[in-house]
Amino acid sequence: MIATCREIDLSITISTMPPQSYTRVLGLSSTYTRSRDESVSNRDTSSATASTTVSLSAAAEQAAKNDVSTRLKLPDASYWMRKDFPDDILAEAKARLAERQAAPGIGDGYLPSTISNLPLLSENQALLDQFRQEMKEIGHNNSDPEMNARFNRLLNLSLRVQIEGWKAPMSEVDAQRELDIQQAMAVVDAENPTQTAATGSDVPTDPLAGWKLRWQQEGLTMPSVDVTPGNSLWLDLADKAGISQDEFVAKARELATNLKGNALTQAVERFISDRYFATTTTSAKA
Repeated sequence: MIATCREIDLSITISTMPPQSYTRVLGLSSTYTRSRDESVSNRDTSSATASTTVSLSAAAEQAAKNDVSTRLKLPDASYWMRKDFPDDILAEAKARLAERQAAPGIGDGYLPSTISNLPLLSENQALLDQFRQEMKEIGHNNSDPEMNARFNRLLNLSLRVQIEGWKAPMSEVDAQRELDIQQAMAVVDAENPTQTAATGSDVPTDPLAGWKLRWQQEGLTMPSVDVTPGNSLWLDLADKAGISQDEFVAKARELATNLKGNALTQAVERFISDRYFATTTTSAKA
């Protein structure tokens, strides 16, 4: 998940900054700026030197609130800091965390709990393109807090579509729900960690070591796989097992109509293993 920023409490003490500078920092109205300039010019020099803090009157504070064009605004971080998730979102997040399996044989890491990075359905590719176009129109460095928040939300929604969009048609609402679940999982996991980070010799040299060991323990045969950024491990495994991309994706979608989570992952793994065993056995006999 990509967070935007933390909510912060602005407490600004000003000593030697000229009035036109701190008005830009505080976002004060032009009316207040002129009155402040006039008061400073008429103030005794010694008292001006002694003053270290700017105190705003109620009228000035109200003027600052009304001056939308120049007032300092913080990006809306409430979504990224939330913990009050709806009951259904929280329940699904806890269920997914409870089902998550630790990779055997190593001190840290989890087994794949979902099939991802497969070709998207045409409807979901269109949704992803829509998100990307809106992001392009907003711009990654848009200074408007609401637009900046929308850009970050779209970035995260795009990731959820890329991960989940191979199975069934999705809408923005579906992508948002997946994002909410993932964020709830992160919050719950942070509050109740189930594993400690691996350090030193506990970190395996092979990032797939635990996954390969699980296949062995379940009597499955895993083809050799290349861990290449941007490539789908699942498509690579299927290719090494002699399964075409179209056949593999079609089979995975068929399985996904009735299975999810670990059950889906393991069913796809067995499909790959059975085909790989049949392919290698046939090759050995030839």
